[in-house]
Amino acid sequence: MCYIPIVHEHSVLNQERKAQILMITIKEIAQLAGTSRGTVDRVLNGRGNVNTELTQKILAIAQEHNYQSNPYAKALVSGKKRYRIGVVISSKGNRFFDEVLLGIHDAAAQSRGYGLEIVLKELKGWDEQVQLTALDELLQEPLDALAITPVDTPLVYERLKALKPLPIVTLNTDIHGLDSKLAFIGCDYINSGRLCGDVAMLALPQGGSVGIVTGSFHILGHNQRIMGFREAVATNPNIRVLEVAENKDDNDLSYQVTKTLLTTHHPDLLYFCAAGTEGGMRAVTEADYGCKVVVVDDVEPMREYLAQGALLAIVTQQPYRQGFMMVDLLYDFLVTAKRPEHVHNYMENQVRLQHSK
Repeated sequence: MCYIPIVHEHSVLNQERKAQILMITIKEIAQLAGTSRGTVDRVLNGRGNVNTELTQKILAIAQEHNYQSNPYAKALVSGKKRYRIGVVISSKGNRFFDEVLLGIHDAAAQSRGYGLEIVLKELKGWDEQVQLTALDELLQEPLDALAITPVDTPLVYERLKALKPLPIVTLNTDIHGLDSKLAFIGCDYINSGRLCGDVAMLALPQGGSVGIVTGSFHILGHNQRIMGFREAVATNPNIRVLEVAENKDDNDLSYQVTKTLLTTHHPDLLYFCAAGTEGGMRAVTEADYGCKVVVVDDVEPMREYLAQGALLAIVTQQPYRQGFMMVDLLYDFLVTAKRPEHVHNYMENQVRLQHSK
């Protein structure tokens, strides 16, 4: 179990990405307006007299930069409790989750001093019993909210359902039937699969054979990607899906199942709809017969393969924003009791090609 320190880390962040999430502060408004923070606070909260010209200037800056008041600071000042958010996440050995965790760390760091504690439980893979054990260990201490990348099985569903009224966010992947959850934050997996299917259609205009490598048959998002892919390629009757192989999001296993798939079926295109792509691409490189490849994890090794022309495309899903939004949404709910506007909060899927910037 890991307690995330509320300190600023990773100083070389993508500033454009952060700017899409972080809002302007009173201090920054004061700097732009050339006045004091106290004056800005009086204008934004309607307290005291400030001349009309400066008032209009402050309000214009606040509107332009999407300023919103900070309910966390108000909660701290009013003496409300501190909050603990537990996170169960299958991030070990999976590079994709590095940026999800970075988003979690940064959101926690931004809330420094506002009474937030993140308790992190990192797991490897998608074993049902491992996840249930980790969840039980995490719940031995009091939690105010939970975020989890759930295995989509009846036992995990029943365990999460029994936690009501604990606020639960399913992060990155969802679970069937959990209507009591506060929100889901992650990819629109069916759309992601359809986009990959569109790429496959363009790559195989005359038809051809396709092999699919998935992470786990017990992960809803992985199955939804396969569903979306099949829907897209079904419009070309000459494209055949030969086999779906499971790699448990493990690079060594992915190497083996990909090598077997390539040797047995000799597909024209491979679709990796989950992690384990590094091991999979090693097998593709060794096979060396020109198999086309589409992947879904925008991680550094895949970007290198893409730049070299070894991949057709990467379909991305904004992992940093997923992690940041989870902390932001849960803490906002705990402090204000305001439910999120949407239960399903989908990240935008984007197709990255060889010359994408």
